[in-house]
Amino acid sequence: MFKIKARKLINSRIPLSRCLKRNYSYHYNYQQQYKPRTSFAQKFLYTIVGSTVISGYCYYMFWPKHTFPKSVAKILRKGLWAESERGEFDYQLALKYYIEALLHCKEINMDPLSDEYTGIQLKIAEMYERLNMLSDAGFVLNEIATLYLSALTAKDSKLSRDRRRHLIQKDLRIALKLVELNKLNPQLSKAILITHLIIAQDEVNKMSKGKGLNLEEGASSGGTFKAVPDSDAIIINDELGKEVGRVEKTPEIWYPFTDEFFNCMDLLSAICISTGDLSMATKIKISMCESMLLADIEPFKMLLSQCNLGGLLYMQAEEIEGQEIRIKKGKEEIDKPESELEKLAKSREVCINLAIKSYSSVLEFAKTIPKDVISENNEILETVALATYGLGVINLHLQNYDKAERLLRESRVRSRQCNYGYLIPEIERELGKLFKERKEVKEGKDPRRKKEVNDIEMDIHLK
Repeated sequence: MFKIKARKLINSRIPLSRCLKRNYSYHYNYQQQYKPRTSFAQKFLYTIVGSTVISGYCYYMFWPKHTFPKSVAKILRKGLWAESERGEFDYQLALKYYIEALLHCKEINMDPLSDEYTGIQLKIAEMYERLNMLSDAGFVLNEIATLYLSALTAKDSKLSRDRRRHLIQKDLRIALKLVELNKLNPQLSKAILITHLIIAQDEVNKMSKGKGLNLEEGASSGGTFKAVPDSDAIIINDELGKEVGRVEKTPEIWYPFTDEFFNCMDLLSAICISTGDLSMATKIKISMCESMLLADIEPFKMLLSQCNLGGLLYMQAEEIEGQEIRIKKGKEEIDKPESELEKLAKSREVCINLAIKSYSSVLEFAKTIPKDVISENNEILETVALATYGLGVINLHLQNYDKAERLLRESRVRSRQCNYGYLIPEIERELGKLFKERKEVKEGKDPRRKKEVNDIEMDIHLK
């Protein structure tokens, strides 16, 4: 309830769904209890994770790419026939055959960690899901996940490096599927992702030997640097453009679970936002941006992540501003309100500055991408337009009207050039606010004061 009221008090300029762009590899949909704004969670999740449906993804990454003993294959063919059009999509009969095949695998002592064994389990889960027996499907997936976690965390593990990393890849895929099945339970989904990501992150840390960009440390301290992508390294420049360090790219550290790792991190960040945990979501995004740089991820994905980080930081600044307003109005009982206000003001300033730098880094990073790469990927142009828009909105919030107008107009031009129709109405809306505020300021009025009073009245009404 506090976060809902605080959000109402914030001098809001832009919903997070308008400064965060959709991501690239999964589809997710929550029905959230936390609603900091009207339909905010729904809009955000439709936007950031609306590109590809996860359902069925895990199954076909395991099945039917592997070889089976003849006795097992004979049973599996019956199951495949039953679930096909020729078998009139008889999923109940197919389930019977797949269970029979799994029992036979146990009889012949097939390795439960093998792709063949888990592939059959996944077909069983798929049939349960098609029959709308979701609890049974979840039970099977949990059984696989538990087996993977046991193998990956065993102290006396004899897994080879390649086998271990292959299991991590499959484990993360199972985690994504479990989250899909539990999409109505965001807290459980968060716990699932964190549990499985810890295993993958530990594996990455072992190979990285502590080397990194320390973006999270820089964010928390208010420090800054500019990471410039090079062919084989990330060049670290200070604010004056002087090189202060160099970190080698290490894409092999995340192989072969690169996509799964970043999909899980992005999904975890989305869930944190939808449940109101902006602080954790921001930390995840900062860590994700650092890892994506080192992993040498495709430019457009890197830009999307950095742009999303800018939106998160701005939203966190808004949340802090809401807390400041509540303290000033005496709606929060604090022993030393002056000290708390000073602390909040510094935190808000850091978030705003980092949001500006995140959006600015998108524009700078885009300049380093070859034109032929940009021409083949329209999403790069869209993200640049979105980052320009985000900078315009922030400057409008800071009452830098001339700069805000220039940025918003530039964003409108960029959006039209790349046919980014979704953003144009939002730009027009922000320009309308800008012209109205500028006029009120010239007339000696305080548009922010009027907004604050309206929000307080609304907060009282909600009580």
